[in-house]
Amino acid sequence: MRYRPFGGTDLRVSELGLGGGRLGATLRESTGREVTRMLQEAMDSGISFYDTADSYGQGKSEELIGDAFRDRRDRVVLATKTGYRLSGAAETAARFKPLMRPLLRSTRPLRRMVYRVRSSQLSRDFSARHINDAADASLRRLQTDYIDLYQLHNPPTAVLRDGQVFAVLDRLRSAGKVRYYGVSCHTVEDALLALRDPGVAAVQVKLNLLDRRAIGGLLPEARRRRVAVIARQPLAGGFLTQSPAELSLQAATMDQDRFQERLRAAGQFRYLAKGSRTLAQAAIQFALGQEGVAVVLPGISSVRHLREAIGALTAPPLTDQELAMIQAS
Repeated sequence: MRYRPFGGTDLRVSELGLGGGRLGATLRESTGREVTRMLQEAMDSGISFYDTADSYGQGKSEELIGDAFRDRRDRVVLATKTGYRLSGAAETAARFKPLMRPLLRSTRPLRRMVYRVRSSQLSRDFSARHINDAADASLRRLQTDYIDLYQLHNPPTAVLRDGQVFAVLDRLRSAGKVRYYGVSCHTVEDALLALRDPGVAAVQVKLNLLDRRAIGGLLPEARRRRVAVIARQPLAGGFLTQSPAELSLQAATMDQDRFQERLRAAGQFRYLAKGSRTLAQAAIQFALGQEGVAVVLPGISSVRHLREAIGALTAPPLTDQELAMIQAS
């Protein structure tokens, strides 16, 4: 594992991180014991950067990460996010997750329905009161006295333009609850807006073979401002590696024309899988190779996925010809 400076901070992070979005989710099969074993293997492999959010699994992702690293806090960089909140009805339903999982695994239409209902019960709240309360709750779940990187979770453009939310984050930093803060952005344009605040230490954006918009404008500007860039979804939300059947949740929540277009776009990169290098590993290598990226963040929910992601670091590298073909696509 190689390590990179994290923008202008005093942190150094593993170039490959672990995204916790799938940990503790209603529709995932991993048990707490399996997740703990996976997180232990990730640390043993040299991964030091772990990214989660208070909305992932209604806080369960933070709890699992907190349990895994409570006795080794000094060896990891913990990043979490806030901004989403569930309605009261959704919070009540979340208590029944253990009972629902077996049924949801075997019933695809029900899985799609639950996903749609859950999405409709999410709202965003970037008020000072919510952020302060959420930070305290995240600290408890992560079993730590401080959060290395506290991120706003896809804030609306208007919130970024107004800028008052950063004063709230500054106060959390002054109180010692947060070391650095940043923004996980829905668009590259929002990330560029976030860079305007001098306190922002990191921005998180999609960066993959299907979505390369961050490369031309955001990465150079972030380097100039010494802001770390976290590249998420290197596998394009599964489009680069999963079959149409495995993408049933995406199909249920996307316009069908766009869904089919994404499938066709992903298909053109199959040539990158060759020999001992999988397409997933090639996709991770592509993200790692972009100048200005501090850490690449694949979402990982199993030991098999973890080992494949780590294998990208030793798999045959992308050739100049392959990079030129990607650039031309």
